[in-house]
Amino acid sequence: MRKQLRIRARAAWLAGLVVLAVAAVACAEDAPDAVAPQDDPAASGEADADVEETSTEGASAGGTGVGCGGERVRAGITNSSSDAPLFIAEERGYFEDVGLTLELTAFDSAAQMIAPLGGGQMEVGAGAPSAGFYNAVGRDVNLRIVADKGSMPDGYGYMPLLVRADLHESGEVTEVADLAGRRVAEPAQATATSSTLSAILSSAGLGYDEVEHVFLGFPEHASAYENAAIDASLTTEPGATVAEQQGLAVRLGTPPDWYENQQLAVILYSGEFVEQQPEVGLCFMVAYLHGARDYVDALADGALAGEGADEIIQIVSDTTGLDADLYSAITPNYVHPDGEVNMDSLQQDYAFFEQSGFLETEVSLDEIVDMSFAQAAVDELGPYEPSGS
Repeated sequence: MRKQLRIRARAAWLAGLVVLAVAAVACAEDAPDAVAPQDDPAASGEADADVEETSTEGASAGGTGVGCGGERVRAGITNSSSDAPLFIAEERGYFEDVGLTLELTAFDSAAQMIAPLGGGQMEVGAGAPSAGFYNAVGRDVNLRIVADKGSMPDGYGYMPLLVRADLHESGEVTEVADLAGRRVAEPAQATATSSTLSAILSSAGLGYDEVEHVFLGFPEHASAYENAAIDASLTTEPGATVAEQQGLAVRLGTPPDWYENQQLAVILYSGEFVEQQPEVGLCFMVAYLHGARDYVDALADGALAGEGADEIIQIVSDTTGLDADLYSAITPNYVHPDGEVNMDSLQQDYAFFEQSGFLETEVSLDEIVDMSFAQAAVDELGPYEPSGS
């Protein structure tokens, strides 16, 4: 029988988040001791050791010794198709198997998760690392990148470069070089998408500032094309496919054509969660990677067309309200089945933020990225093997 996933609307938290956001800024700027600093001993190694000494009391995942006796984990999501591994893991009982109760709350963006993560109101977040994320860490908001949530290897470029259909048909914009001086939409300034656009423009000898930037949320791109308010965009799925199906835009290419395997989204843990509940962090990761592996099994040739794809599509459709036929038609994102994060990509994006003047202070990626939870989860589950191998 299908479980009913319950996702709290962000509106339910709105009043609390306003207070929390103000408090988080005050803590970061006026009272840094209120948030665990990055040079805390637990942040530099002791927490890693704790992961390996995880308690095995309580329920356990099938085939593993991991169990967490009924703990609650509060996780923020963007309620998008790239949250699929979390939806799958919850739907199929993988969190329950490791003794966790998962509470999902939908946010408009990962940026809105920083305050509750840094203020102890949420343990897990999921979204794209941005300059704002690194600036928060630089202000002693204690956050860690712990696993892949969405990457774009060849064949899985789920954020294609689109151009307005009439401009393409007239021959005005048929290649990247034609974007010079044009209005190009991206969701916000100083995000991973900004770095994507920079890499694409660089391939044609253009600088990031040689186009006119229009900052619009992905859901607004289709209407902007319809009103001729933008000339091109980087648009995630399913919006990209919708714009194409409506005859509003044409694909010029996908990010892997210009930027190999960009790390576009990650799983975040709060520093407090890492340091005070490492055993629960491991339980969460075991369940999450179990869901990620089911998702990867359903991928084939750049589409959701592999083993069990129909059920995966239905789970995501039921949870997000996304039309199942549309979801089956999109280019899906990839998720590493062992949770591995592309450090080279994070370094490239960080360098872009730094060179563009988006960073307030320097931070160390080696201190922010903590792969110990994913590595320990793989030790429990075993390295990923494709279904049927």
